[in-house]
Amino acid sequence: MDVLIRLGAPSCCRVHELGTYSFMPTTDVVVIGAGINGASCAYHLASRGLDVTVLEKEPAPAMGSTGRSAAGVRVQFTTAANIALSLYSLPVFRTFAERYGHEIGYRDIGYLLLVPLARWARHLESVELQLSMGAPVEVLSPGEARRYVDFDPTGLAGATYGPWDGVVDPHMVTLAWVEMARDLGAVFELGTAVTGLRSSGDGWQVEAETGIWQCSHVVNAAGAWSGQIGALAGLKVPVGPKRIQIFMSGPIADDRTYPLTIDLSTGVYLRSEGDRVLFGLDNLEQPFGFTEGVDEAWLEHVLLTGVDRFPWWEEMGVDLKASWWGYYGVSPDNSPIIGYHPDAHGWIDACGFSGHGIMHAPATGVAVAEFVADGRASTVNVDHFSHARFGTGVPVEANIF
Repeated sequence: MDVLIRLGAPSCCRVHELGTYSFMPTTDVVVIGAGINGASCAYHLASRGLDVTVLEKEPAPAMGSTGRSAAGVRVQFTTAANIALSLYSLPVFRTFAERYGHEIGYRDIGYLLLVPLARWARHLESVELQLSMGAPVEVLSPGEARRYVDFDPTGLAGATYGPWDGVVDPHMVTLAWVEMARDLGAVFELGTAVTGLRSSGDGWQVEAETGIWQCSHVVNAAGAWSGQIGALAGLKVPVGPKRIQIFMSGPIADDRTYPLTIDLSTGVYLRSEGDRVLFGLDNLEQPFGFTEGVDEAWLEHVLLTGVDRFPWWEEMGVDLKASWWGYYGVSPDNSPIIGYHPDAHGWIDACGFSGHGIMHAPATGVAVAEFVADGRASTVNVDHFSHARFGTGVPVEANIF
């Protein structure tokens, strides 16, 4: 018997009682992961009239990488493929309330990139590409950039500012898509870890702690855990976890709203968060692994690295209790994998975003739905993000931070 219970999950979500099923539930698509990309995929798949079941190991959506991100969204990339994802996705975030009736906390505080002399010529080439594709980007002198935030301009050639860029509330976005998907009939099984995956005829058999599902398609949207999910099916999905650490200052006196400002000389970033400053430095050179906790030695490294560019950090207090850590799901070239797996029928990966999963979730959901419903993605060209790109000389994104 299928018994409905609640495990501290939102009332919109359904979970099964632990135990043995007397039958095997069937669905068109099983989406693994209820982070922002899993939720986007679920909504867009359901909007195409497909039966969708989402399996999430955590007791609520957005509890993995999604809820522990810096939540930035931007168009300032160096490859046409990533710019195209942003040009589709950012207008969705900007007009989400008008389109869907849900507030998602979008704020166009902008991204301010501080560019050193050695990188300036190449950076301007990427700006030219962004502008040619319709992305609004402004080129600033160091003096003009200082109206947004105080910094030492030593060694900088200039800066660029994206007025569409900014932040969203990742929990609000994810929960909006969950509710919208549920309204279309999608089922979210929370607190339900996937334990086995096997090819079955023309589809897949998905085993979880609460039952077994038969489906024609599996969507791997498990974020930093996507490589592990692939391994359950005997598939190589080259995505692994790397820890990120995000720090929060104490209250500051400046009443300006700082854009998400990145010193491209060092990778140090900051932005306003109320009357505080959120800041950090991503260590993508670290080995893969689910390392936990906030590392105070890394905090010291971030402060020492950033203080030359932002001298006011010397007087900035740090609130360790308000700081946090999470994971990026990182691919070999720091760009996502979106599309069919070459070694399996009906398996679609939507993972490996390497820190860009929030900003590209709208385009990813549309592409995945088109793969399932139409056999190919057409709204946004995601060929650049297929498994086949690895080792073929496809341009690698340079603006990774």
